Amino acid sequence: MSTSPSIGLVAFAVDRHGERSEEIDAAPPVRGASVVKPLLVWVGAGVEPFASDRERWEAIGRPAVTVSDNEATAVLWSTAGGEHLLTELTDRAGVAWSPAGDGEHPALRLMVTAGELARAYLRLASDENPSAVLVRQWMRQVPNGQTFDLCRIAAETIGCPEGSVGVKCGWFGLERAHAVVLAQLGERTLGAAVTTTHRPDATNRAKAQALSGNEPGLVLTHNVLAGDAIRGASRRALKRASEL
Repeated sequence: MSTSPSIGLVAFAVDRHGERSEEIDAAPPVRGASVVKPLLVWVGAGVEPFASDRERWEAIGRPAVTVSDNEATAVLWSTAGGEHLLTELTDRAGVAWSPAGDGEHPALRLMVTAGELARAYLRLASDENPSAVLVRQWMRQVPNGQTFDLCRIAAETIGCPEGSVGVKCGWFGLERAHAVVLAQLGERTLGAAVTTTHRPDATNRAKAQALSGNEPGLVLTHNVLAGDAIRGASRRALKRASEL
């Protein structure tokens, strides 16, 4: 049988008093998958050729964030240059990420921790430049089928409107599923960063292979395996974030 997920969990908050975070559960670095896409899009706005072509940036960034378009992300990565994007992320958020291994696009193989995700998304949440505001808006437009129902969880936990909640999740191969939540509550942004990894059994590995190319089926199966863990962890982190 598949083991229970290993979880990394960090709560964070930002308001006029500054940025704060607290690690709740520690876990080793994992491949970030799609959970890093809003961050790559955010810093990509400041890298040429997108810095001088906002229309082109929006045409690529919107689908990368809202529907997790891998092709759009690959175009962002190749056009701006992956190293330029990672250098910009280091400069803005203090995270030094690099791809590891193979089997996925390099943008999806960045090795991240929940603490690093929290740090980077805190910087995104604090940025009032139009590109950052737009990325956060796109996160609020991610379809419910790709959110593990985290907009509802945030609304129930901290009392914010569901429409004020931005979410980005990542998943791959029934081995990992991650999530970041940015919830606007008045003048505060409360957040949760969750990473999960588990070792699927032979049946689930075969299922992942059979579902290759069937994104809705993959998301649904990840939800079965890791959804409860992600929802429970996010609830814990958001409650703690409201106290920071």
